[in-house]
Amino acid sequence: MNKDQAYHQIALACLKALKSTSASSEDPVKQLYSVIDEAFEQQFALLMVELEAQKARLNEIASLDPASHSLADAQAIARHNGIAH
Repeated sequence: MNKDQAYHQIALACLKALKSTSASSEDPVKQLYSVIDEAFEQQFALLMVELEAQKARLNEIASLDPASHSLADAQAIARHNGIAH
């Protein structure tokens, strides 16, 4: 997921919170902060999944035997697209 997509998801969460906030809400600012915090945590979780996938690819490349694998093999591993967010 790129930066624009992440910001878009967070903005949507904020807009949804603002629309659902009623005049009877105890503290709408606190409610909005909570929504922003939750949206950032969700985006951070996605980044952690991507990081773990990248680490696994690097470990797989590092374990290749140079006698039986080529640069093309390493490049194929590096280019493998896993989970798309």
